[in-house]
Amino acid sequence: MKRLEIYEPAGCAGGNCNTEIEKELIRMEHIVNDLREKGVSVSRFNVMEHSQAFLDNPLVKKTLETEGLECLPLVISDGMIMSREAYPSDLALAKWGGLPWSDLEIYAEIEKRDKTVLFVPVEISDSDCSGSCESCDSDCN
Repeated sequence: MKRLEIYEPAGCAGGNCNTEIEKELIRMEHIVNDLREKGVSVSRFNVMEHSQAFLDNPLVKKTLETEGLECLPLVISDGMIMSREAYPSDLALAKWGGLPWSDLEIYAEIEKRDKTVLFVPVEISDSDCSGSCESCDSDCN
């Protein structure tokens, strides 16, 4: 298995946590725990809590100097930046962590299911009709 390093922005620790950020952090916590259970070495570093780790990694330090904090979160695998500015999908993390194809298939199926949009038919009542038959598909008679 490969080693993943995730260098994260302040997030909720910085006092700027909204529901979208909070959902992403919870998702990341789940996938990191799942990857660790499967034998992947995953380290997470928060800029507020682990600032020395940001300085100790030459690649992270250089990226921060050239791009600023906007590049966070950074995901590094085998010394290469795999992702920046947003958290990657669970499937991408599993792939970069070196999981076998059988596990990747599971993550791919979950990702596919999560992106499926269900369309609910909407009924149009007479009160919704503007009187112009071109405005809807309902029978104006």
